[in-house]
Amino acid sequence: MCSDKPNFKVQKENVCIYNDEFSNSRKPINIVQLNLLKNAGCAGGCKFCGLSISSEVDRKTTATEKDFQNSFNDARNSNSRLELVFPSVGANQMEVLGLLSKMTDVINDNSDIELAVNPGICTREDFYSQLAELGVSRYRNNLENSRRLFKELVPKRPLAQDSKLQSMDLARAAGLKVDTGWLCGLGENEADIKDMLELLNVSNPDSITLNFFDHRESAEDFDYTTPSRQTGLERITVLRTHFPEVEITLGGAHGLWLGSKAIDIPQINGVYVGRFLDHGLREESKKQ
Repeated sequence: MCSDKPNFKVQKENVCIYNDEFSNSRKPINIVQLNLLKNAGCAGGCKFCGLSISSEVDRKTTATEKDFQNSFNDARNSNSRLELVFPSVGANQMEVLGLLSKMTDVINDNSDIELAVNPGICTREDFYSQLAELGVSRYRNNLENSRRLFKELVPKRPLAQDSKLQSMDLARAAGLKVDTGWLCGLGENEADIKDMLELLNVSNPDSITLNFFDHRESAEDFDYTTPSRQTGLERITVLRTHFPEVEITLGGAHGLWLGSKAIDIPQINGVYVGRFLDHGLREESKKQ
């Protein structure tokens, strides 16, 4: 078990807090997300995500230059990088590159902020070199969970993890840093954890985001891990033990599992600031 006792250094209020033990080798960083699409859902068919069961209808890019600048400002004020998200199964190459081209001026004006993109799967080599030319420095694609759980919970795309890994290899070859994620709390057993660590090792990531499952956001009922701080800390410790030099951040539902002081955990480098893309949206839609 990792210790809850604080051993960290505060940069600024509400900015990243980090452990002195890791400060020499890892830069503290948080992440701000900007959703670039307004659509009914990604149609990914993931049982663990209520938004993925909807079809991609009325698909529109809605982000403006003002939205970009505001997000860059939020990132600058919270010691964060900016992550652009297209909630989509596969990357629409023309759509992604077209929007980034339109935002060239604002991207260049904010070149001090590291820019990441999460556009979905794309196995075309030229896509990633074009991203780099447009000012993107990081590519994200989350592996989600073990191969067994992925096949059970994403039955429409049981082999998608292979394409995800291929996309990450192409991004790295183009000079981009590679970010991925583990969604824990899906009922994983020790074999699943071992397999997830193997997948993460194959992806050779620069950053791993540990996302936590929130059953209220699920598309279907299935046996899941009961949220608890102890289990959450154990997952963090497993990641830090196996990836001592990799950046580790906390994403969706970390507050549900770890409480309001998640940012104080010494083994992590940062958290997602503000609303995480999917977390809370399904519950909010039920109230409307």
